[in-house]
Amino acid sequence: MARIPFQKPKHIEWEISTDRYGRLVAEPFEKGYALTVGNSLRRTLLSIIPGAAVAWVRIEGVRDQEAHIPGVQEDTLDVLLNLRKLAVNVPSGEPMTTRLEATGPREVTGADVSEATGIEVLNPELHIATLEKGGALAIELGIEIGRGYVAADKHRPGSVPSGAIAMDAAFSPIQRVSYGVENARLGKITDYERLIVEIWTNGAVSPDEALTRAATYMRDHFTLLAPEGRPEEDEEVEASGEGFLQESLSKALEELPLPARAINALRNAEIATVADLVQKTDQDLEQVKNLGTKSIDEIKTALAGLGLSLGMRIDPNVLGALGRGGTK
Repeated sequence: MARIPFQKPKHIEWEISTDRYGRLVAEPFEKGYALTVGNSLRRTLLSIIPGAAVAWVRIEGVRDQEAHIPGVQEDTLDVLLNLRKLAVNVPSGEPMTTRLEATGPREVTGADVSEATGIEVLNPELHIATLEKGGALAIELGIEIGRGYVAADKHRPGSVPSGAIAMDAAFSPIQRVSYGVENARLGKITDYERLIVEIWTNGAVSPDEALTRAATYMRDHFTLLAPEGRPEEDEEVEASGEGFLQESLSKALEELPLPARAINALRNAEIATVADLVQKTDQDLEQVKNLGTKSIDEIKTALAGLGLSLGMRIDPNVLGALGRGGTK
């Protein structure tokens, strides 16, 4: 069976790339596929990239979150909520414990968390508590490695020691992902799309590394669904793509696998070639006399067999070469 050329991105560039923010632009995509790829990448980035988080704490002099910490202005619950926001990185990838010790009067921040055990505090400016004069704060923190969000009562059995307070843990180092789709052009063909992906992280992983991991996870999953064997040679070069497009657009309606009633209805509406047809929208065809919903579905199927669709924008130069001066 002959292959229908399918365009893959030729230009992929990080327009902005820092430790915590990146903006990637990739183009061109076939119509509709930039949205598919962007949404898949976003979901994968937010759910599957592993990270570290505070999973439990043990506060000296405090047995549960209802008890007050002597010498601390904030309620114990507020201190725990602040500790949940602590962003950490564990290069070894193993669970760790560390300590926070401070005496007042002063503000306690993420910078007071000890990094001696091999963890890195990524937001040392984070406010944790306010100590009064003579007050003291001593906390043992349990750092776990995981993915996504884990509620306090869902940590793996045995991971929270006796006497410790279990914490809700947000492990993902990805803080936010957004994507957008714009129109793009390849040669004389204008019906392509550009994908823009923006990634914000907490600094434990860079945006480009996170995207590479996410794409690798996606590739590995889809590979399992693909038949084994040597991949076919890539035929999707720009020249052959344009040639195939022009050949397809020049076809008469009679060359499409459509019933005679649909062809007659289209011709009565002065739609004679595939080039005329693909420039029409669903709404345009709904106005064609004697062309029902079933016929429109048959038209969409026939066009899909050529790698085309309704509502396409065709370069005027291509239309001129086909003798179709403009949109019908």
